[in-house]
Amino acid sequence: MRYFEVAPAKASWRWSGQYKAEHRWSLPGVDCPRCGPWAGMSAYPSVSLVGEVARMLEQARPTTTLEEYGRLAASVAPLLTASQPLTPGCSFGPLVGTAQGEFGPVTAWPSWELILREDALVALREAGAHDVLAVPVELRAQETLPTLYLVETRPLGQVHRGSTRTTGGPCGECGHPGEFEVAQDWALNQAALPSADVFRVEGTAVTVVSERFVAAVSRLGGSDVEYREVPSTPFRNLSM
Repeated sequence: MRYFEVAPAKASWRWSGQYKAEHRWSLPGVDCPRCGPWAGMSAYPSVSLVGEVARMLEQARPTTTLEEYGRLAASVAPLLTASQPLTPGCSFGPLVGTAQGEFGPVTAWPSWELILREDALVALREAGAHDVLAVPVELRAQETLPTLYLVETRPLGQVHRGSTRTTGGPCGECGHPGEFEVAQDWALNQAALPSADVFRVEGTAVTVVSERFVAAVSRLGGSDVEYREVPSTPFRNLSM
């Protein structure tokens, strides 16, 4: 299986669709005495919160103490699977907001969110990509919008260590994974390749899709996205 990094197109765009939205719920970021305030970008739109758990997150401050974060995270953890790790700032539920314009089959702006038109999701299902988990968005618009879905991108892939340069180790207090720089032509860790058609690369905001994904959605015409093939072999040198 070949894999491709998804990014917004650099050339002029064909489609005018754009949106401004946030997930319905999110954990707060943390203010670590060692690292300072920080929050990750993980999002699990398939996770719906109700009752007391939803209320606690709705009332939480944007940034909180490690103790309070731990309490809130513990209330959400039973709703998640092993492939949905929790980090400060983690979001849940559908995207809620506003939209305008016409949307192509695939939208990747901002780059860490992957929006599919309904016909693109149908094409993926017909191609056998049944593992793609897509949740309907809740976007208001003056004009009629097609049915749109946000793809849940779980952190299943890893950058090969030959493609990174570590600039800071993990924090033993808050769990921050540490800082690292990624090579421009980075590679996936072949020993940890998932079988998923869509996934996020652990520790980054990069979305990766399979060749089956690219082939299926490309049959619907052009989208304002670019696909760069990502190798799964280590590099000898780091080329920044």
